[in-house]
Amino acid sequence: MRRFLILPLLALLSLVAGAATTITEGPNSTLYQGAGINDNDVVIQSNDISRYNAFFLMSTAGGMDVFVTLDGTNYSSAALSLIDDGAITTDPVLVTTSSRIYAFRGKFKAIRVLQNGATGVANAALLAGII
Repeated sequence: MRRFLILPLLALLSLVAGAATTITEGPNSTLYQGAGINDNDVVIQSNDISRYNAFFLMSTAGGMDVFVTLDGTNYSSAALSLIDDGAITTDPVLVTTSSRIYAFRGKFKAIRVLQNGATGVANAALLAGII
């Protein structure tokens, strides 16, 4: 019985340890999903997102930092300020909190979402669209 529990767990851990971004393309949006374990793990790495101008990010576990590039090669050296769509104030946020939705707008070539802190398994989803 233990073997049936351990094998799926090991498979899940190996997927998270070598997690790659899952990309689901739609006609007017793209959904990116990923996971990380350690501080500064790349949780989400987008492809060319230059056709989009509105982005929404939510993590189910762990905090996230967002970095962007205008040329596809050189990423910002500081995390992007985000809009906390669940907050009462309009103060910008640099690090997300799990189970909240954050938004940002702009024209970028690519987006990289990093895990902030070693909080165990961190999962996030980024929705790119047009407004």
